[in-house]
Amino acid sequence: PFSTRPSVDSDTDLSEVPSDILNLPIVREGYLIKQGQKIKNWKRRWFTLSSSALTYREEESTAAKGIIYMADVILARRSCKYPDKKFLFEVITKKRTYYMMASSQDEMTSWTDALTNILIPDLNNNCNNSDASSLSSS
Repeated sequence: PFSTRPSVDSDTDLSEVPSDILNLPIVREGYLIKQGQKIKNWKRRWFTLSSSALTYREEESTAAKGIIYMADVILARRSCKYPDKKFLFEVITKKRTYYMMASSQDEMTSWTDALTNILIPDLNNNCNNSDASSLSSS
């Protein structure tokens, strides 16, 4: 289900992003603080996560400024890179690490869990009845 196009940031023309990517069901959405790619300042952005991409925009109703394709994501986890930033997490892709900050521990965990569940769909459901019964009979 992943797109193989490279992730794009705000300096890239997003008109090339297929509309089906932007119209997939939303897994999670909300405001996060994101570090800029070139100028390392922190800006509030509206993020929308689907099974294929994480998009962000200035406000909920404005056009997308960037997209991170889930096919490019290697890992999403809590980050300690900036000790003064609470609730910081990183989304590591093949070409770049994105730093994002949530407003609470619960929100950070919710985002990293949602991202991980897309990357590894069966992570929280690795046992089914047939496995359990075969283990108990041995």
